[in-house]
Amino acid sequence: MINYLYILASLSLFHTALGAVAAAPGPQNGTDTTAIHLVNRNVFGERVVSLNVTNKEQFAIQLPESDDTDIDTSKTFGHSPRVWYSHGNTTNGQETLAQDFFSTSATSKEGGKNGAGFVQLAGCINLGKAPQLNPSDKGGFYHDTPGDQAEDLQRSRCEGYTHFVECVQPRNRQFILRCCNDKEDCPTPSGSQKCSDVLSGSYGTCSEART
Repeated sequence: MINYLYILASLSLFHTALGAVAAAPGPQNGTDTTAIHLVNRNVFGERVVSLNVTNKEQFAIQLPESDDTDIDTSKTFGHSPRVWYSHGNTTNGQETLAQDFFSTSATSKEGGKNGAGFVQLAGCINLGKAPQLNPSDKGGFYHDTPGDQAEDLQRSRCEGYTHFVECVQPRNRQFILRCCNDKEDCPTPSGSQKCSDVLSGSYGTCSEART
């Protein structure tokens, strides 16, 4: 005999769960994020990077998963970048950076080329506190648009913004994460260009690493 009460109760729970998912608020473009994502991947399989322009100590960035790894290598088959969190912004099982990962750093919010706005974190990497990186690596970048070495990078995004670009250059110690709504505000360096040649910011004085 069919248990109709059991079926009705199950359907009720299912619809309640759907309603909770539909009602969950999502990030709004252009808003400053004050909460750091505490998961390496969210329920959609995305890597989520983020920063808080009012507190430069709160951020989440992408770096190689393994120690002493070149940026370009981390984007090839069999490797993967992962989300790393600033010191103190973590839960069990999440990866955190050393407290002094940057020797100097600064956050800023700007209007952008067409007024869409962007936020960024720029600084000098303290290579003695960055075991994920190869000090002699000329570096590379992560971003959220097609055309990079790893298709998987397209599942990365910056919380609250449409696009992002992250330039990591261990050899000259430069780093920048920029989150933007207009793709023109998130260009990618190429060839021998430094991060600062393409993405202006307050990097500080980054002396080149000895190799």
